[in-house]
Amino acid sequence: MDFSLSGPEAELVELCREFATKEIAVRAPAAWEAATCPTDLLREMGQLGLLGMLIPEEWGGIGMSTVGFVAAMEELGQADQSVATAWQAHVTIGSLPLYLFGNDTQRERWLRPLAEGRALGAFGLTEPDAGSDTRAVSTRAERQGSHYVLNGTKQFITSGKNADFAVVFAVTDKNLKKRGISAFIVPTSTPGYKVARIEEKTGQHASDTAQIVLENCKTEQILGSEGQGYRIALANLESGRIN
Repeated sequence: MDFSLSGPEAELVELCREFATKEIAVRAPAAWEAATCPTDLLREMGQLGLLGMLIPEEWGGIGMSTVGFVAAMEELGQADQSVATAWQAHVTIGSLPLYLFGNDTQRERWLRPLAEGRALGAFGLTEPDAGSDTRAVSTRAERQGSHYVLNGTKQFITSGKNADFAVVFAVTDKNLKKRGISAFIVPTSTPGYKVARIEEKTGQHASDTAQIVLENCKTEQILGSEGQGYRIALANLESGRIN
């Protein structure tokens, strides 16, 4: 397989190398020391088009190839792995579910700000007792009229504190097992979305890894349809795992 870079891919790598050298390498150490995610750096990357890397231009992104994306991440990671982690989580699992499974109204409202770098996204799948086994998710989503009420705990959520909204997975029908899991768009400003703690890690201090507690957290935004959450989760973990 040929992994040589095309012209646009090479230009992207050079852009990321320059930004990583001049900005990330200089400013990330202070964020590392303070154990805070430098969201200012991420938003500046958004102004360069780097937060919508895998999203088509139609929805505000630049439509880069996977090879170009990974080559770009190598450059960012050489400056600071934690900034690269926060960035790639936004670009992949924080954004792609909305592109792949959202309707056009949801893409315009929620995806475009992510792709254009005006908002940050997160992916709320993992729980204290549910990691790679998606079927073990226990967070519940109960339908009440036109909205759903979410209750549960999410663990190890990258940018769970600093994201503007998250794709959250919850059980809508426990009797259907994996076919009873659904995905929801939840703004982090929603009442009941609570950051319980930020994990103290041995590394990657400039990327926040949060435990999120959902207490009667309401949303009207279901992604795809009820029972499609298991498929959405697996479809979007692929790109994240490549990194």
